[in-house]
Amino acid sequence: MQPAYARPVSDKWTEDARLVATYDVECAGRHDHDFYLERIRSLGSRAVVDLGCGTGVFATAAHTLYAGIDVVGVDPSPAMIDAARARDPFGKVTWLIGDSTAIPSDSVDLIVMMGHVAQYFVDDAEWIRTLADCHRALRPGGHLTFEVRNPGAREWECWTRSATFERFPHPDGGWFESWTEVVDVAGDPEAPTETHEGHTVLPSGEHLVARETLRFRRLGEITSALDATGFVVESLVGNWDGSPLLPTSPECIVLAHR
Repeated sequence: MQPAYARPVSDKWTEDARLVATYDVECAGRHDHDFYLERIRSLGSRAVVDLGCGTGVFATAAHTLYAGIDVVGVDPSPAMIDAARARDPFGKVTWLIGDSTAIPSDSVDLIVMMGHVAQYFVDDAEWIRTLADCHRALRPGGHLTFEVRNPGAREWECWTRSATFERFPHPDGGWFESWTEVVDVAGDPEAPTETHEGHTVLPSGEHLVARETLRFRRLGEITSALDATGFVVESLVGNWDGSPLLPTSPECIVLAHR
């Protein structure tokens, strides 16, 4: 029997500890982490900010792999930062609750926004402000890197229950189920503002529904925003293997410098 359908948890699902507990299980892939860890090495970065760090998996991995570098994890969710601090019991990483305004000026070599964090800045003014904050926080010649889903791949069309349903082991025992369903696609049909609901059924049968909205931006919108905030684009690739950015590539991975 299907569990009772629950009311949405919140538009800010990252503040719900029940969903934070399942986050790392659902997002266990290493392709993006390995890509950005190699980018730290290739750039020779000594002070790194993971902006939108979530539960701190990447930030702690960066500090462990590259002993001696300074790593700061920043996230607006106290529940996410609590999980990150639990992962880092000796406090090797600096954890900050906040957004891009929390990063001191001229203080870091590299800012990473992974996990498609850039798409959560739906409002153009907020997106520009975040880029401007990153520019301010970087030392001269410092780098910003992030990825967005390439709208040309139209990934939102695949976010249905049948295509996304998965069953995972829960950290506290038992199994949980998860799937995604799009509920609205607005604006530019080729690069929309998309809203979906993430469904999580816990081992207890409790059915949680969390809604979030993402902004898909065309490449020209991304590069013009970077230019407007003082960045110079160094490279654009279309997937985690470093392949060229093509019209239907799944990702648009950006490297820009101050």
